[in-house]
Amino acid sequence: QHVGGGVRQPHRGRRTGGDRTGVTATATPPRAPLDSRAQAAARARRLLLGQHVLLLIALILLGTYFTSRLDFFLTSQNVLTILRFSAVTFIVATGFTLVLIGGGLDLSIGSGMAVVGVTAGKLFEAGVPLVLAFVIGVVVGVAIGFVNGFIVTRFRINPLIATLAMLFALLGVAFIITDGRSTQLRDDGFRFARENVGGVPVPVFFLIATAVLSVVLLHTTKAGRHLFAVGGNPDAARQAAMNVDRFRLGMYTVAGLYTGIAGVLLASDLGAIAPNSARNWELYVATAVFLGGASLTGGRGSVVGTFIGVVFVSALDNGLVQMAVRPQIVLIVVGTAMILAVAFDQRPKGGFR
Repeated sequence: QHVGGGVRQPHRGRRTGGDRTGVTATATPPRAPLDSRAQAAARARRLLLGQHVLLLIALILLGTYFTSRLDFFLTSQNVLTILRFSAVTFIVATGFTLVLIGGGLDLSIGSGMAVVGVTAGKLFEAGVPLVLAFVIGVVVGVAIGFVNGFIVTRFRINPLIATLAMLFALLGVAFIITDGRSTQLRDDGFRFARENVGGVPVPVFFLIATAVLSVVLLHTTKAGRHLFAVGGNPDAARQAAMNVDRFRLGMYTVAGLYTGIAGVLLASDLGAIAPNSARNWELYVATAVFLGGASLTGGRGSVVGTFIGVVFVSALDNGLVQMAVRPQIVLIVVGTAMILAVAFDQRPKGGFR
């Protein structure tokens, strides 16, 4: 029937009992969603960029404040100290970022670093060459990451519960290996992380390698693009024939690799075999990563943001310690920063409730 009500087409039948036997209406295809995948990705990039700018401003203000209060805050020695701490933190924080992007969570970071560190230290003390002790320590980290991923994907256990359980289990392993004692390594050859090459701390070179590898993985490979999809919408990823469990297992394993490297570097920096060497590192790492723009709900995060967040947290910790602030107060400040970062992450999804 003509829309204007004029000419009626012949031989089209008539309505009978509510059933239309006349003109069959052509189905109108559904409109493409206004919030397409490309638009969503662009919006996420803008949000990350905005958060990075705010964090950079906060870092500048923080540095200005500490410089006005501490004459030696920007001295070369203190800057190298911040860089060394930032490098180790950044390496393990990058692994944490990958896990978050993929929709996971890892609270076993500190205990994992401790197990890796005491393993490598004990091997070196027993006469194992430094390079081999380093490699074995990293392999232990990879194994820890794989176990985390296996538990989460195979047994469908919530990542929070699974990695919290691993935190305590690994802490127990570290205490068993060391008999609950902290000992200084007699051979200074293990303390390579305290050395500088061309005035640059050795851990910084590991930082650069980690950053390059992670950027390439996330932004130039299909696996990296799929990781964002898996974390942002796992159901849609499954419908697109992505193996969500495989990607999550892989991200936990890569995170374990980074934990292994960071654990050996930390033990080398301390020059000691200590079961509680990485105590509270979960707090520092999580705060840095959330400040850097990673989302607790998955699908968002960046290496650049994590780096800025790590430098901010490292500078904050260093400045407060130099001002003789009690360690308990430092923990409160860092914990508050993490709450604010997560609250900012939740804000675009409907505000504070």
